[in-house]
Amino acid sequence: MRELQNLGNTVSKKNRTVKSKSVPSKGTVSLSFRSFWCCCILFLLLPVIIFCLGYLRPLMGITLTVCFAGIAAISVMECLRKTDGTVLGREDTMIEIPVKYLVIFAVTAVVVSLVTGVGEYVFTLQDHPYRRAILRDLIDYKWPVIYDYSTQTNPEVIKIFGIVSGERAFSYYFVYWLPAALVGKLFGFGAANVALLIWNSIGLFLGFVAMCVVNKRFSFAMPFLYVFFAGLDVIPNMVHFFTGYDAWLWLEGWVPGISYVADFTELANVYNQIVPCFLIMALLLMSASMRSAGFIGGLLFAYSPWAVFGLIPVIIGFALRKEMRGKDIKETLKNIFTPVNIVSAVLLLVLFGSYYMSNSGAVSFRGFTWTFYKQPAMFIPAYILFIVFEVLPFFIVLYKKHKSDPVFISTIITLCIVPLYRVSEMNDFSMRGSMPGLFILCIMLSGYVSAMFLPENQPKEKKDWAKNAAVILLVILMMFPAAVNLFVIAGSTITGDKSNKENIGSFGNIKDPYYAKTIQEQFFAPDYRNKFFYRYLAKEAQVTKK
Repeated sequence: MRELQNLGNTVSKKNRTVKSKSVPSKGTVSLSFRSFWCCCILFLLLPVIIFCLGYLRPLMGITLTVCFAGIAAISVMECLRKTDGTVLGREDTMIEIPVKYLVIFAVTAVVVSLVTGVGEYVFTLQDHPYRRAILRDLIDYKWPVIYDYSTQTNPEVIKIFGIVSGERAFSYYFVYWLPAALVGKLFGFGAANVALLIWNSIGLFLGFVAMCVVNKRFSFAMPFLYVFFAGLDVIPNMVHFFTGYDAWLWLEGWVPGISYVADFTELANVYNQIVPCFLIMALLLMSASMRSAGFIGGLLFAYSPWAVFGLIPVIIGFALRKEMRGKDIKETLKNIFTPVNIVSAVLLLVLFGSYYMSNSGAVSFRGFTWTFYKQPAMFIPAYILFIVFEVLPFFIVLYKKHKSDPVFISTIITLCIVPLYRVSEMNDFSMRGSMPGLFILCIMLSGYVSAMFLPENQPKEKKDWAKNAAVILLVILMMFPAAVNLFVIAGSTITGDKSNKENIGSFGNIKDPYYAKTIQEQFFAPDYRNKFFYRYLAKEAQVTKK
């Protein structure tokens, strides 16, 4: 573990902050804070720009690309500017990354991407048939992707759809795949898988480093908890094992209608959402002011619209932080309602909001969670147990250190509210709306754990030893979902078990009818030509016959 040096030891002079340049230590790689910020923004923005240029009308796409590029440039220039207008000394300070961490973080990022099935080089978990089909169709079809029902050849699929002709637009939050899809259009599907693996590994690596920057300390606890963070799902799963409790649904779905998903499970199924979401949360925690928080947070809408609902209360917590508030209400509002925040929020909301709303049927299954219980009163004990195992342990561990942090308080409140509403049978609102808050707890816990092993924090009394032992036990127990999934992936890969990754093939010609109903409801937009996005923003749709 190595503490990040020179982050904030500044000397103010008039209205600007001056900092002498640091000399890199031996065995380190130096990177300016602004350069690292730029790398993170580029990673998040590039797929959005590809979407604009590939999906929208030429004039519209070029205009939005220029707008987003300008907003990103302003964000990079102002990433060190505080609420009062002074510039942090980090402008001239290098983030010294010890080479051993740089190498291990990079290797870990690639290994995690491989093991979680990105590129499908190992046995993959249940969501990968959809992921593989999305990448293949983005490569094989013209953009915007439009399907013709007449290309379906499986009689059972046709029976489920109930029609044999007509068009449907592809509707999903797919921008994460666009860099790989672009490579695939040039060099084929195999090259696209390699590009996707590399792209995902870059996102993980940036996330690992960002966690260290936020905690001002390099530690192996950062990537470890990034991958293994979860609730105490092991306890209800053990209860199910010994009692056969019949409401148990799946590893993290032990409460009917509610689930907070472990990081590893998310990485192995919806990496397209969790990797950018985690990086966005880290960027917000790294921010010196709210000047570009709307832009950073707004980018999440391109990757995971349900996660945005969990992000909004946390953003309010950021705005309430002492260092984010100005000397008066006027200065505070001026830093919140900046042109960057307003313009980016409006553009991203109109662009992706209109695209997602092309398929309103995807959210037809929704309502307060207790209304889906046969006996609504039983929701109360189920909810209490859920909070006890998924939120309470982290509240107890982190409360003393973060009790005065509005971000921590808003995170806990958000994670207690999210389970009250349900969208979709699996409750995507619960699973994805919780991601921002869970990563806040993840990054705070990683800072706590890494600090435990510093010489000055070694326990001196029995109660300190007991507390540290409890935290270590918590970390061990939370590894349960990842351990189970790793066992399935490794065991199935070694024994040569066939995964289900090719069960769909293409949404334009579905192999297994098991997936047809879900695809029609969640991935197809009917009557798309009359929707705002396709009438005014998108290129002229051309059906690709397959």
